[in-house]
Amino acid sequence: MTNTQPVGFWSYTHRDDRLDGGRIVRLSEQIVNAFEIITGEPLETFLDKKSLEWGDAWRTRLDAAITSTTFLIPIVTPKFLMSQECRREIITFAGHAASLGLDELLLPIHYVNVPQLTHEAEERPADEVVELISKRQWVDWRELRLEDEDSPAYRKAVHELAQRLAEIIDTAPPALPVEIAPQNQVEEELPGFLEIMAEMEEALPAWHETVQQFAEIIASIGAESNWAASEIAASDTRGGGFAGRMRVTDELATRLADPVEKVDALGSKYWAELAAIDPGVIGIIRRASEEDISTEDEEAARTFFKEIKELAGVTTTTTAQLQEFSNSIGGAAQGSRRLRPQFRTIQAAIQKVIDSQTIINEWSRMVDDIDLGDDDQQ
Repeated sequence: MTNTQPVGFWSYTHRDDRLDGGRIVRLSEQIVNAFEIITGEPLETFLDKKSLEWGDAWRTRLDAAITSTTFLIPIVTPKFLMSQECRREIITFAGHAASLGLDELLLPIHYVNVPQLTHEAEERPADEVVELISKRQWVDWRELRLEDEDSPAYRKAVHELAQRLAEIIDTAPPALPVEIAPQNQVEEELPGFLEIMAEMEEALPAWHETVQQFAEIIASIGAESNWAASEIAASDTRGGGFAGRMRVTDELATRLADPVEKVDALGSKYWAELAAIDPGVIGIIRRASEEDISTEDEEAARTFFKEIKELAGVTTTTTAQLQEFSNSIGGAAQGSRRLRPQFRTIQAAIQKVIDSQTIINEWSRMVDDIDLGDDDQQ
């Protein structure tokens, strides 16, 4: 496999494929065949994410600065969005593609209806991975999935999808690294490596502080939930029955209103800041690994990369704790109609932090692979 050979990474859940009688895997094979008929060139696909071959090829393409011949094709279903592995793949690939100005290489297939993607679930909290998908020209396969695979409608749709892949390869612009412009930069001035490093170095402590604030608010929510559990136990002891439980639940919903609003805003802010800067940071790390840079720039990069590693270490621990808390309230979210929207909002905010960790972890992984001549940096 070379960097000029067309390659497609098929991102899906194996459970979805089994539930649909293997049709997802067969669809990939049909697209590969149609692509070769149309172009005369083979399209290599990687399907089994559990294999070493899939992982090696994935990292090789990312680290070689993915070209206009590398696609990620996520098969979007409700179960897909529940898979943290699938979410990580979209976030990671989108960041690398955006860092080169090649957003169109993420080609989602809307396979089973996801209400958030078609704005049918406005009452649900926003999902940032759904938003990433919605910004692309996703392919609607929801009705086609029910067609016979040999039907004219299905075969035509497969042909059109393969044709679209071929057209993207033919018309995609050259990969151009995305720069980060320092906030106070004069428009006419081009930022240098050192200026960009300084801007990022200044931003890192703020992200660290945001995670700490998030953990503190979640802790206060946990304390309120514990209070409610204690009150319900006391009410049951007094024979308060369901009326007593409802009284405590209603009071808990009132007490949670403010912290839930804060955690929602904080989660959105944290994700938005990291996602916005992700393509530029990837570009910076790649530039430091590929180009001869000055001694001054090298020292700035070394300091910045050390702080990225420290940030990753701290946020990894906090994120794991948040994931545990999110799992713990999953069942409670079904117990009360009034509490359900609040707990969904909390879980969505935590998910933003978990997904943000994917971005930080990818920076950390890339930094690990860079040799700036200082073993202590690793």
